[in-house]
Amino acid sequence: MTTIAKRFGVARYRADEHYQAALSAYSERNLNAAIGELELSIELLPTHAEYHATLGLIRLESKDKSAAKAAFERALALRPHELLANYGLGIIAYREKDWRKAADWFTNSLAAQPQRAETHYYLAMVNHRLGQNARAMTWMQSAKAHFARDKDRRESHCHAWLREFERLV
Repeated sequence: MTTIAKRFGVARYRADEHYQAALSAYSERNLNAAIGELELSIELLPTHAEYHATLGLIRLESKDKSAAKAAFERALALRPHELLANYGLGIIAYREKDWRKAADWFTNSLAAQPQRAETHYYLAMVNHRLGQNARAMTWMQSAKAHFARDKDRRESHCHAWLREFERLV
């Protein structure tokens, strides 16, 4: 790309167009197209952490854990407090049953965006796995409130877990 094009932000504009196309493809469940569009975004603007983190989440959903982890790590190298990258690494650690590491990643994610219901939910589940059911209950109540605020159907999952935590406390 020419210097004048860079100066006027053409690369940034084109990268964002590809990013929007990736989000559209993702919403249509076309993961391969979403990945391709994200890779084009990253080629045009490799220092944008959100592109790498989003690529990581889509790769994780497409069951490519190693590529997802690499994308999350690139995002964090660019921006240590990147929400999606911390969240994604938390999911990987949770699935690997590394509860302490998952708790650390989700706590980092929470610091980046305290109102994200999914993070509260995962923190509840991590605390439950660690045997800290009173703390798990507190996090799940918070997740339930955030899901209710967003009119998210996942609120019903919180009710079931709260009944379980009450039984265990």
